[in-house]
Amino acid sequence: MSSKQMSGEVCNSPKKHRLFRLLVGAALLVVAVFVVYVLVSDMMQIQKDTETYNKLVNQTNAVNEENAQITNYLENDANLKEYIEEIAREKLDYANPDERIYYVVPAATE
Repeated sequence: MSSKQMSGEVCNSPKKHRLFRLLVGAALLVVAVFVVYVLVSDMMQIQKDTETYNKLVNQTNAVNEENAQITNYLENDANLKEYIEEIAREKLDYANPDERIYYVVPAATE
């Protein structure tokens, strides 16, 4: 091995130096594009997860309200009859014998 190669003088030619800078620049560009892609995809996933979380919080709040209402009915025997009647009307579509129930059907649009 010659003394020039050992001291690193051969690597200092302008052509090799430009090529090295070009390769380093290209590598940095690839890394930057990858980082931007990862950040954007992570932000999109965070947004989707936030929407899912908000929906689940709303569902949990609705269930908690319903549980509180059921607990209130069960604690008072007087309210239990009202609760049973409300469930029969709203969820089972029952009615008293002397009542008529009318359903409003929206007009079909063409």
